[in-house]
Amino acid sequence: MKYWSFFLLFIFVGCKTSQFKEDIFLEGKSFENFRGYEPVDPVEFEDEIKIKNINGSLDSKAIKLLSREETLGFLNNETVLVSIGEFKQEGSLEYLPIAFSKKNTSYKITMDYMKYATLAKFSDQKFIGSRRVGVGLRLISLINTAEAGINISDLYSIGLAAKQGKLSGTLIIEVIGIKSKEVTSLIPLPSEINQTTIQNAMQALATIKSKIYDEETSLYPQVMAIKEYQGKEVIKDSDDLSPSSPEQDIADRSIQLQFGSIDFGSEEKEKEASRLLQDALLAALNKDVDRSISALEEYGEKFRKYNLNSMLRYLKDNRTALKNPDAAEWKEIYKIILKDHKDKLPEDIVARLEASI
Repeated sequence: MKYWSFFLLFIFVGCKTSQFKEDIFLEGKSFENFRGYEPVDPVEFEDEIKIKNINGSLDSKAIKLLSREETLGFLNNETVLVSIGEFKQEGSLEYLPIAFSKKNTSYKITMDYMKYATLAKFSDQKFIGSRRVGVGLRLISLINTAEAGINISDLYSIGLAAKQGKLSGTLIIEVIGIKSKEVTSLIPLPSEINQTTIQNAMQALATIKSKIYDEETSLYPQVMAIKEYQGKEVIKDSDDLSPSSPEQDIADRSIQLQFGSIDFGSEEKEKEASRLLQDALLAALNKDVDRSISALEEYGEKFRKYNLNSMLRYLKDNRTALKNPDAAEWKEIYKIILKDHKDKLPEDIVARLEASI
Protein backbone atom coordinates (compact mmCIF):
# COMPACT_ATOMS: atom_id res chain seq x y z
CA MET A 1 0.00 0.00 0.00
CA LYS A 2 2.91 2.31 0.80
CA TYR A 3 4.42 1.88 -2.65
CA TRP A 4 1.06 2.30 -4.35
CA SER A 5 0.51 5.63 -2.57
CA PHE A 6 4.00 6.74 -3.61
CA PHE A 7 3.28 5.75 -7.21
CA LEU A 8 0.07 7.79 -7.28
CA LEU A 9 1.86 10.76 -5.75
CA PHE A 10 4.58 10.50 -8.40
CA ILE A 11 1.97 10.62 -11.16
CA PHE A 12 0.23 13.66 -9.67
CA VAL A 13 3.38 15.67 -9.06
CA GLY A 14 5.03 14.66 -12.33
CA CYS A 15 2.03 15.48 -14.52
CA LYS A 16 1.29 19.10 -13.69
CA THR A 17 -1.46 20.89 -15.55
CA SER A 18 -3.00 24.32 -15.29
CA GLN A 19 -5.53 22.94 -12.81
CA PHE A 20 -3.09 20.95 -10.66
CA LYS A 21 -0.69 23.45 -9.15
CA GLU A 22 2.18 22.38 -6.97
CA ASP A 23 1.03 24.48 -4.03
CA ILE A 24 -2.17 22.42 -3.82
CA PHE A 25 -0.11 19.51 -2.56
CA LEU A 26 2.38 21.53 -0.53
CA GLU A 27 -0.15 23.72 1.26
CA GLY A 28 -3.22 21.49 1.25
CA LYS A 29 -5.31 23.89 -0.84
CA SER A 30 -8.48 22.80 -2.54
CA PHE A 31 -9.50 23.83 -6.02
CA GLU A 32 -12.88 24.54 -7.52
CA ASN A 33 -13.05 21.67 -10.01
CA PHE A 34 -12.49 18.88 -7.47
CA ARG A 35 -15.70 16.82 -7.55
CA GLY A 36 -14.96 13.28 -6.42
CA TYR A 37 -17.10 10.84 -4.46
CA GLU A 38 -17.39 11.93 -0.85
CA PRO A 39 -18.01 9.44 1.98
CA VAL A 40 -21.17 9.98 4.02
CA ASP A 41 -22.53 8.50 7.22
CA PRO A 42 -24.12 5.24 6.05
CA VAL A 43 -27.87 5.36 5.48
CA GLU A 44 -29.86 2.21 4.77
CA PHE A 45 -30.96 2.08 1.14
CA GLU A 46 -34.69 1.42 0.82
CA ASP A 47 -35.51 2.12 -2.84
CA GLU A 48 -36.68 -0.51 -5.28
CA ILE A 49 -34.21 -1.80 -7.85
CA LYS A 50 -34.60 -3.71 -11.10
CA ILE A 51 -33.31 -7.28 -11.20
CA LYS A 52 -33.48 -10.00 -13.83
CA ASN A 53 -36.11 -12.70 -13.26
CA ILE A 54 -36.01 -16.32 -14.41
CA ASN A 55 -37.57 -15.32 -17.74
CA GLY A 56 -34.76 -12.87 -18.48
CA SER A 57 -36.89 -9.72 -18.07
CA LEU A 58 -36.56 -7.07 -15.36
CA ASP A 59 -38.68 -6.87 -12.22
CA SER A 60 -38.79 -4.06 -9.65
CA LYS A 61 -38.10 -5.32 -6.15
CA ALA A 62 -37.45 -3.68 -2.79
CA ILE A 63 -33.80 -4.16 -1.91
CA LYS A 64 -34.70 -5.56 1.52
CA LEU A 65 -36.58 -8.40 -0.18
CA LEU A 66 -33.61 -9.54 -2.26
CA SER A 67 -32.17 -12.96 -1.59
CA ARG A 68 -28.54 -13.22 -0.60
CA GLU A 69 -27.53 -14.22 -4.13
CA GLU A 70 -29.54 -11.35 -5.63
CA THR A 71 -27.89 -8.86 -3.27
CA LEU A 72 -24.40 -10.06 -4.18
CA GLY A 73 -25.33 -9.91 -7.86
CA PHE A 74 -26.60 -6.35 -7.46
CA LEU A 75 -23.38 -5.24 -5.73
CA ASN A 76 -21.21 -5.98 -8.74
CA ASN A 77 -18.42 -3.41 -8.22
CA GLU A 78 -15.57 -3.22 -5.73
CA THR A 79 -13.21 -0.38 -4.93
CA VAL A 80 -10.97 1.12 -2.28
CA LEU A 81 -11.59 4.84 -1.83
CA VAL A 82 -9.36 7.19 0.16
CA SER A 83 -10.85 10.59 1.01
CA ILE A 84 -9.04 13.35 2.88
CA GLY A 85 -11.15 15.99 4.58
CA GLU A 86 -9.87 19.09 6.35
CA PHE A 87 -11.81 20.58 9.24
CA LYS A 88 -12.31 24.31 8.75
CA GLN A 89 -12.51 26.89 11.52
CA GLU A 90 -16.29 27.10 11.25
CA GLY A 91 -16.53 23.34 11.80
CA SER A 92 -17.26 22.24 8.23
CA LEU A 93 -15.38 19.41 6.53
CA GLU A 94 -13.90 20.09 3.10
CA TYR A 95 -12.58 17.22 0.99
CA LEU A 96 -9.29 17.94 -0.74
CA PRO A 97 -7.20 16.42 -3.56
CA ILE A 98 -4.04 16.37 -1.45
CA ALA A 99 -1.57 13.89 0.01
CA PHE A 100 0.45 16.08 2.39
CA SER A 101 -0.61 17.87 5.54
CA LYS A 102 -0.45 21.46 6.68
CA LYS A 103 0.88 22.33 10.13
CA ASN A 104 -1.50 22.47 13.11
CA THR A 105 -4.48 21.25 11.11
CA SER A 106 -7.20 18.68 11.80
CA TYR A 107 -8.06 16.06 9.20
CA LYS A 108 -10.49 13.22 8.71
CA ILE A 109 -9.00 10.51 6.51
CA THR A 110 -11.57 7.96 5.40
CA MET A 111 -10.44 4.72 3.78
CA ASP A 112 -13.30 2.67 2.38
CA TYR A 113 -13.49 -0.79 0.94
CA MET A 114 -16.82 -0.98 -0.90
CA LYS A 115 -18.72 -3.72 -2.66
CA TYR A 116 -21.27 -1.53 -4.36
CA ALA A 117 -23.50 -0.47 -7.22
CA THR A 118 -23.51 3.07 -8.62
CA LEU A 119 -27.01 4.53 -8.94
CA ALA A 120 -28.07 7.77 -10.59
CA LYS A 121 -30.37 10.03 -8.59
CA PHE A 122 -33.09 12.15 -10.19
CA SER A 123 -35.25 14.77 -8.49
CA ASP A 124 -38.25 16.18 -10.36
CA GLN A 125 -36.86 14.40 -13.45
CA LYS A 126 -33.56 16.29 -13.07
CA PHE A 127 -30.25 14.49 -12.61
CA ILE A 128 -28.66 15.67 -9.35
CA GLY A 129 -25.82 13.18 -8.91
CA SER A 130 -24.96 9.58 -8.17
CA ARG A 131 -24.65 7.34 -5.13
CA ARG A 132 -22.52 4.35 -4.29
CA VAL A 133 -24.82 1.91 -2.55
CA GLY A 134 -23.35 -1.19 -0.99
CA VAL A 135 -21.62 -2.85 1.93
CA GLY A 136 -18.08 -2.47 3.09
CA LEU A 137 -15.47 -1.53 5.64
CA ARG A 138 -14.46 1.95 6.70
CA LEU A 139 -11.31 2.99 8.54
CA ILE A 140 -11.43 6.57 9.83
CA SER A 141 -8.37 8.44 11.09
CA LEU A 142 -9.13 11.64 13.00
CA ILE A 143 -5.78 13.40 13.32
CA ASN A 144 -4.19 16.67 14.38
CA THR A 145 -0.88 17.48 12.72
CA ALA A 146 2.03 19.20 14.44
CA GLU A 147 4.10 19.51 11.26
CA ALA A 148 3.58 20.17 7.56
CA GLY A 149 4.49 17.73 4.80
CA ILE A 150 3.24 14.50 6.41
CA ASN A 151 1.92 11.98 3.90
CA ILE A 152 -1.60 11.56 5.28
CA SER A 153 -2.84 9.46 2.36
CA ASP A 154 -0.97 6.39 3.60
CA LEU A 155 -1.74 4.55 6.85
CA TYR A 156 1.82 3.44 7.48
CA SER A 157 3.10 7.00 7.06
CA ILE A 158 0.46 8.16 9.53
CA GLY A 159 1.55 5.50 12.03
CA LEU A 160 5.21 6.45 11.65
CA ALA A 161 4.41 10.15 12.07
CA ALA A 162 2.43 9.35 15.23
CA LYS A 163 5.41 7.42 16.61
CA GLN A 164 7.65 10.43 15.91
CA GLY A 165 5.22 12.80 17.64
CA LYS A 166 4.35 14.65 14.42
CA LEU A 167 0.63 13.97 14.77
CA SER A 168 -1.92 12.54 17.17
CA GLY A 169 -5.39 11.18 16.75
CA THR A 170 -7.88 8.34 16.94
CA LEU A 171 -8.52 5.33 14.74
CA ILE A 172 -12.11 4.15 14.19
CA ILE A 173 -13.38 1.10 12.31
CA GLU A 174 -16.89 0.88 10.85
CA VAL A 175 -18.43 -2.25 9.36
CA ILE A 176 -21.19 -1.10 7.01
CA GLY A 177 -24.10 -3.36 6.06
CA ILE A 178 -22.33 -6.60 7.04
CA LYS A 179 -23.92 -8.51 9.92
CA SER A 180 -22.96 -11.73 11.67
CA LYS A 181 -21.96 -12.76 15.18
CA GLU A 182 -18.44 -13.53 14.03
CA VAL A 183 -18.03 -10.13 12.38
CA THR A 184 -19.21 -8.39 15.55
CA SER A 185 -16.60 -10.21 17.62
CA LEU A 186 -13.83 -9.11 15.24
CA ILE A 187 -14.45 -5.35 15.42
CA PRO A 188 -11.73 -3.63 17.50
CA LEU A 189 -12.59 -0.70 19.74
CA PRO A 190 -11.56 2.88 18.82
CA SER A 191 -7.99 3.54 19.86
CA GLU A 192 -5.14 6.02 19.68
CA ILE A 193 -3.27 6.02 16.39
CA ASN A 194 0.07 4.22 16.35
CA GLN A 195 1.77 1.57 14.23
CA THR A 196 0.42 -1.30 16.34
CA THR A 197 -3.23 -0.20 16.28
CA ILE A 198 -3.04 0.40 12.53
CA GLN A 199 -1.63 -3.08 11.95
CA ASN A 200 -4.30 -4.64 14.17
CA ALA A 201 -7.03 -2.70 12.38
CA MET A 202 -5.83 -3.83 8.95
CA GLN A 203 -5.75 -7.46 10.07
CA ALA A 204 -9.29 -7.20 11.47
CA LEU A 205 -10.58 -5.61 8.26
CA ALA A 206 -9.00 -8.30 6.11
CA THR A 207 -10.67 -11.01 8.20
CA ILE A 208 -14.06 -9.28 8.14
CA LYS A 209 -13.83 -8.78 4.37
CA SER A 210 -13.40 -12.53 3.93
CA LYS A 211 -16.74 -13.09 5.72
CA ILE A 212 -18.87 -11.26 3.13
CA TYR A 213 -19.56 -14.45 1.17
CA ASP A 214 -20.20 -16.63 4.24
CA GLU A 215 -23.69 -18.13 4.33
CA GLU A 216 -24.38 -16.86 7.86
CA THR A 217 -23.48 -13.26 6.96
CA SER A 218 -26.42 -10.95 6.22
CA LEU A 219 -25.95 -7.99 3.87
CA TYR A 220 -27.83 -4.69 4.11
CA PRO A 221 -26.77 -2.22 1.37
CA GLN A 222 -26.22 1.35 2.53
CA VAL A 223 -25.57 4.68 0.84
CA MET A 224 -21.81 4.99 1.45
CA ALA A 225 -20.64 7.78 -0.86
CA ILE A 226 -22.22 10.47 -2.99
CA LYS A 227 -21.17 12.64 -5.90
CA GLU A 228 -23.15 15.80 -6.51
CA TYR A 229 -23.64 16.95 -10.07
CA GLN A 230 -22.65 20.55 -10.71
CA GLY A 231 -22.92 21.91 -14.19
CA LYS A 232 -25.47 21.65 -16.95
CA GLU A 233 -28.84 20.38 -15.90
CA VAL A 234 -29.76 16.92 -17.14
CA ILE A 235 -33.49 16.26 -17.49
CA LYS A 236 -34.98 12.79 -17.55
CA ASP A 237 -37.90 12.77 -19.96
CA SER A 238 -40.89 10.74 -18.83
CA ASP A 239 -41.15 9.01 -22.21
CA ASP A 240 -37.55 9.04 -23.39
CA LEU A 241 -34.93 7.79 -20.90
CA SER A 242 -32.06 9.48 -22.73
CA PRO A 243 -30.94 12.67 -20.90
CA SER A 244 -30.69 16.15 -22.39
CA SER A 245 -28.50 19.02 -21.16
CA PRO A 246 -29.97 22.54 -21.29
CA GLU A 247 -27.73 25.44 -20.23
CA GLN A 248 -28.78 25.80 -16.61
CA ASP A 249 -26.89 25.22 -13.37
CA ILE A 250 -28.49 23.20 -10.60
CA ALA A 251 -27.91 23.50 -6.86
CA ASP A 252 -26.20 20.92 -4.68
CA ARG A 253 -28.62 18.32 -3.34
CA SER A 254 -26.45 16.21 -1.09
CA ILE A 255 -29.32 15.59 1.35
CA GLN A 256 -31.45 14.08 -1.39
CA LEU A 257 -28.52 12.01 -2.63
CA GLN A 258 -27.87 10.58 0.81
CA PHE A 259 -31.40 10.15 2.11
CA GLY A 260 -33.48 10.00 -1.06
CA SER A 261 -37.05 11.19 -0.65
CA ILE A 262 -37.54 12.25 2.96
CA ASP A 263 -40.26 10.30 4.72
CA PHE A 264 -41.14 11.53 8.22
CA GLY A 265 -43.34 8.52 8.88
CA SER A 266 -46.73 10.21 9.06
CA GLU A 267 -48.59 13.30 7.90
CA GLU A 268 -48.66 14.63 11.47
CA LYS A 269 -44.89 14.38 11.85
CA GLU A 270 -44.36 16.00 8.47
CA LYS A 271 -46.57 18.93 9.51
CA GLU A 272 -44.67 19.27 12.79
CA ALA A 273 -41.33 19.25 10.97
CA SER A 274 -42.64 21.87 8.54
CA ARG A 275 -43.82 24.06 11.42
CA LEU A 276 -40.46 23.94 13.21
CA LEU A 277 -38.55 24.68 10.02
CA GLN A 278 -40.89 27.56 9.24
CA ASP A 279 -40.38 28.97 12.75
CA ALA A 280 -36.60 28.73 12.35
CA LEU A 281 -36.66 30.37 8.92
CA LEU A 282 -38.97 33.21 9.93
CA ALA A 283 -36.89 33.84 13.04
CA ALA A 284 -33.77 34.05 10.87
CA LEU A 285 -35.49 36.43 8.46
CA ASN A 286 -36.54 38.56 11.44
CA LYS A 287 -32.98 38.30 12.83
CA ASP A 288 -34.05 36.60 16.05
CA VAL A 289 -31.10 34.31 16.71
CA ASP A 290 -32.39 32.77 19.96
CA ARG A 291 -35.74 31.77 18.51
CA SER A 292 -34.14 30.34 15.38
CA ILE A 293 -31.70 28.23 17.45
CA SER A 294 -34.52 27.01 19.69
CA ALA A 295 -36.65 25.89 16.73
CA LEU A 296 -33.72 24.12 15.05
CA GLU A 297 -32.73 22.35 18.27
CA GLU A 298 -36.27 21.09 18.76
CA TYR A 299 -36.36 19.97 15.13
CA GLY A 300 -33.03 18.17 15.55
CA GLU A 301 -34.23 16.34 18.67
CA LYS A 302 -37.40 15.09 17.00
CA PHE A 303 -36.04 14.41 13.52
CA ARG A 304 -32.42 13.39 14.03
CA LYS A 305 -32.20 11.68 10.65
CA TYR A 306 -32.84 14.92 8.77
CA ASN A 307 -30.78 17.53 10.60
CA LEU A 308 -29.76 21.06 9.67
CA ASN A 309 -26.42 21.02 11.43
CA SER A 310 -24.62 23.56 9.24
CA MET A 311 -27.18 26.31 9.89
CA LEU A 312 -27.55 25.48 13.59
CA ARG A 313 -23.79 25.31 14.13
CA TYR A 314 -23.23 28.70 12.50
CA LEU A 315 -26.02 30.29 14.55
CA LYS A 316 -24.54 28.94 17.79
CA ASP A 317 -20.95 29.83 16.91
CA ASN A 318 -21.94 33.42 16.10
CA ARG A 319 -24.75 33.85 18.62
CA THR A 320 -23.26 36.93 20.29
CA ALA A 321 -22.56 38.73 17.02
CA LEU A 322 -26.01 37.85 15.67
CA LYS A 323 -27.66 39.68 18.56
CA ASN A 324 -26.93 42.73 16.41
CA PRO A 325 -29.47 42.78 13.54
CA ASP A 326 -26.96 44.65 11.37
CA ALA A 327 -24.21 42.04 11.82
CA ALA A 328 -22.58 40.77 8.63
CA GLU A 329 -23.02 37.21 9.95
CA TRP A 330 -26.71 37.34 9.03
CA LYS A 331 -25.71 37.39 5.37
CA GLU A 332 -23.76 34.17 5.91
CA ILE A 333 -26.83 32.55 7.47
CA TYR A 334 -28.91 33.50 4.44
CA LYS A 335 -26.23 32.09 2.14
CA ILE A 336 -26.34 28.78 4.04
CA ILE A 337 -30.13 28.64 3.76
CA LEU A 338 -30.04 29.34 0.02
CA LYS A 339 -27.23 26.88 -0.62
CA ASP A 340 -28.87 23.99 1.22
CA HIS A 341 -32.59 24.63 0.85
CA LYS A 342 -33.26 27.02 -2.04
CA ASP A 343 -35.08 24.40 -4.11
CA LYS A 344 -37.54 23.75 -1.26
CA LEU A 345 -38.43 27.40 -0.52
CA PRO A 346 -41.19 29.59 -2.01
CA GLU A 347 -40.01 32.08 -4.62
CA ASP A 348 -40.90 35.11 -2.48
CA ILE A 349 -38.78 33.80 0.41
CA VAL A 350 -35.88 33.07 -1.95
CA ALA A 351 -36.14 36.59 -3.36
CA ARG A 352 -36.15 38.07 0.14
CA LEU A 353 -33.09 36.07 1.16
CA GLU A 354 -31.20 36.95 -2.01
CA ALA A 355 -32.02 40.63 -1.55
CA SER A 356 -30.57 40.51 1.98
CA ILE A 357 -27.17 39.19 0.90
